[in-house]
Amino acid sequence: MRILTSALFLFIYSQYFSQNHVKWSFEYDNINQAIVAYGRIDSTWHTYSIHNKNNSGPIPTTLTIEKRKGYKITGKAAEVSIPKKVFDANFDSDLFIIDLIYIAQVPIKIKKDAIVSGKVTYMVCDDSKCYPPIDVPFTIKLKK
Repeated sequence: MRILTSALFLFIYSQYFSQNHVKWSFEYDNINQAIVAYGRIDSTWHTYSIHNKNNSGPIPTTLTIEKRKGYKITGKAAEVSIPKKVFDANFDSDLFIIDLIYIAQVPIKIKKDAIVSGKVTYMVCDDSKCYPPIDVPFTIKLKK
């Protein structure tokens, strides 16, 4: 029974991490006063832009910041990456995708030293398959 349980755990674990085709990093841009998310997307994969119509099929990539004391969110999340419009056979429609590098930012104003927490939610597809949405949490310490 232990062997079966261990094998099942390893299978689920490997499936989760094999689906992660984007490597994320997060930082605070002091010049533009924004939290910035950088996603390096594996070469045959892509994510979906927030510019797709609602209910178009795929989950758009989103960057969200938790509201807390010490800073104020001063605008909406915006994609810096320029999406390209393509016919996506996975959803049988024209969609906006981003490949190779995904960059988005959320403007914030720092009031005092704070810890900013948030997450990026995204899904990845290649030419033949898509994986379910993934949440990647992050935390950044800010100094005033």
